[in-house]
Amino acid sequence: MVCYNVLWREYRRNEKVLKKKVLKQNNLLRLQKRLAVVMLALTLGLGTGCGKTDDGADGVASSEAETLADDQTNDQTDAGASEEDGQESKKATEDKDEPYAEGTYSSDAYDVAEFTAEPRKKTDEEGNRGVYYEIFVRSFADSDGDGIGDLNGVTEKLDYLQKLGIDGIWLMPITASDTYHGYSVTDYVTVNPDYGTEDDLKRLLDEAHSRDMKVIMDLVINHTSINHPWFQAAKSDENSEYRDYYRWVYKTDKKDCNHLLDKSSWGDMVWHQEGDFYYYGVFGTDMPDLNYNNPDVRQAAKDAAGYWLELGLDGFRMDAAVHIYGAHEFKQQGDSEAANITWWNEFAGYCESINPDVYLVGEVWQDDKVLENYVQPFDTKFDFAIQQKILNCVQKGMAVPGFGESLSVAIENIQNKYDGVDANYLNGIFGANHDQDRIASSVNSLDKARQIAAVYMTLPGNPYIYYGEELGMYGSKPDEMIRTPFLWGDDSTYNTSWEKDDQNAETKGLDQQMKDPDSMYSYYKTLIALRKDNPALMKGNYRAAVLTSDSVIAYFREADGQKLLVVHNFAEGDQTVSLADCGDITVTNVLYSSSGETGVSDLSSVKLAGNESVVLELGE
Repeated sequence: MVCYNVLWREYRRNEKVLKKKVLKQNNLLRLQKRLAVVMLALTLGLGTGCGKTDDGADGVASSEAETLADDQTNDQTDAGASEEDGQESKKATEDKDEPYAEGTYSSDAYDVAEFTAEPRKKTDEEGNRGVYYEIFVRSFADSDGDGIGDLNGVTEKLDYLQKLGIDGIWLMPITASDTYHGYSVTDYVTVNPDYGTEDDLKRLLDEAHSRDMKVIMDLVINHTSINHPWFQAAKSDENSEYRDYYRWVYKTDKKDCNHLLDKSSWGDMVWHQEGDFYYYGVFGTDMPDLNYNNPDVRQAAKDAAGYWLELGLDGFRMDAAVHIYGAHEFKQQGDSEAANITWWNEFAGYCESINPDVYLVGEVWQDDKVLENYVQPFDTKFDFAIQQKILNCVQKGMAVPGFGESLSVAIENIQNKYDGVDANYLNGIFGANHDQDRIASSVNSLDKARQIAAVYMTLPGNPYIYYGEELGMYGSKPDEMIRTPFLWGDDSTYNTSWEKDDQNAETKGLDQQMKDPDSMYSYYKTLIALRKDNPALMKGNYRAAVLTSDSVIAYFREADGQKLLVVHNFAEGDQTVSLADCGDITVTNVLYSSSGETGVSDLSSVKLAGNESVVLELGE
């Protein structure tokens, strides 16, 4: 009787909502037919499964499929007959009872047209431009000796960050949570007591702003903790006002109803059992997804953002931005993407009503085709497409490692897509973050780790440095091992001790590296200064130089009358590049060489050592 119950509940919902619209009466008729088929099957004893009988025969499913095939043709004709229904007609066409695409399911398909938002129109982004630093507060600096990093520790290390050349800080989650990482939120408007108090946060903001440093924080609004009061109320009472804050489906037979076997792109289940129901949680059992089809949820998310903006935060890094309306909740990926972008435009508009200069950074872990569509609502999004291409090139020592074009050309093509959407957009460029193995571990070489930094620090956009990266810290998954304590030095009272770190026994602490001009710290400090002192690197346009080399790339950066040529050798051995291959150019100065050598002898060619990067200044 399981599937009969599911169908009956769906029929009753549609009966109430759709009976006044001729177009949508087709949905009602279709459900009536499905119910009739199931009831007939039950009467004849053909089985109660959702697709197959116990012996594996097609059973009811075959008859139902034939009926639905006929319905589909009729519905499509009817859907196009009434233009006055606008997007509702489009939705009626899309929501046929054809088989869902593999890996997707929706119990109640979202109405993408339920809410609307004006496309965000960004103006000058100069105030948000700069080099940003990602901090896991628990691991960064301990001010009170309890072994756990805290907000006061961050405040007391602002001078260090300022001397390094940092313009902005991204704090990983600092709201109340029941996990070490903080991405399972239990209270959206309370500071995690492990990290301090709201007054401590205010002090951090005041001190950062006095140094002209922005502070943004993770706002995790795709999901909550399973221990959030909303979810506790939702699971304990089907009639709770918070029930619809989450996505639920009635319990069905997993063997026969394979939509409940859906997995995320990383292989985890997305539907989790709670009593007679399943709830949706793309990141696991302990972090259920919020239901953004509910306007109360959307308002709660905006209220949380408003609270922190009023307190003085400069913006947010929006975790899991592509999952707000998840792909598993729609038949077509385009539907979820459209709903996501509509939501983020609405969210951005609300934030701008509080702080017109709010800085919004989106986590969109997708390829460049999807990334392009999220340029509009966000000031910056992390460019995983470019990051992966850089990593592949440096790992393999090749300019074209398997994606058909030179890295420099691939970057130009991606950048042109973004510029075509919004010229004020600031791309988020980085080497690694808290969800990935650290750079030094990914390439297993400090020389190659340096080169990755040299590449992304000379590209358009805002560079993001993951704390400890400037020390050459190692770290490989699991997640705790890529979020280990920052290495202030053996004698520092600021060292945290919440997690043991066996991967950095040989990595020198900051106290030693600051004294060494050849250290990773000194290398990063030089790169940051190079970027900030040269407008062509800080804000210039980008154009690829086409070379024939298998291991060397080059590109031009230009702004405010300054023109630069950046050249990278990904090979471990020496390479010589004819500057004539880059066009009719004149080198006037070697602005930077990662090896410390000029690399340029007669201004007609450049000889690069293994994994060397150079920046050449050009004249007329």
